Amino acid sequence: MSIETLAFIALSALVVIIFLMVFVRDVEINKKLVIYEKSIEELNYQNHVLNKAINDFSKKENSEMKEFEKKIQEKIKSDIQNTVLPMITSLQDIEMIMQNFKDEQTSRIDRLESRTKEMNYLPSSNSTSNEKMIVAQYARGKSEAEIAKDLRIGIGEIDLVLKLANLK
Repeated sequence: MSIETLAFIALSALVVIIFLMVFVRDVEINKKLVIYEKSIEELNYQNHVLNKAINDFSKKENSEMKEFEKKIQEKIKSDIQNTVLPMITSLQDIEMIMQNFKDEQTSRIDRLESRTKEMNYLPSSNSTSNEKMIVAQYARGKSEAEIAKDLRIGIGEIDLVLKLANLK
């Protein structure tokens, strides 16, 4: 198998793993959301029952019933503040976490793609431009080893170019 095939297989496996991680995370969050939805529905039902009771009591016009009604409304408000608002905050936090996770995975995929492109890059070398660069760098006083390292070509090729240019 070639290196490109192995790299492609590894990249494919990595992408599959990332998608599986996102899927598992999504399943977990969906389970939590179902629990929150049930709690909200139960609170809405309780709210409805209490509102119905308040409406029944409001038909009677005595001061004792009005006081009771105020107490029930305060209880509903405190229950909502103590239960629903933290749930909404939690849901917003979960949404932010999911967005951060998505952004992180996207950036990871982008980095992997750029690395893959770098690995697949094959420099195109033009022999005449290499010869000119070798002569120019040698004229600046660089050694053959430094030129070979800079241009990523063999010392033998550099030696040959310098001999053909009558510089050595």
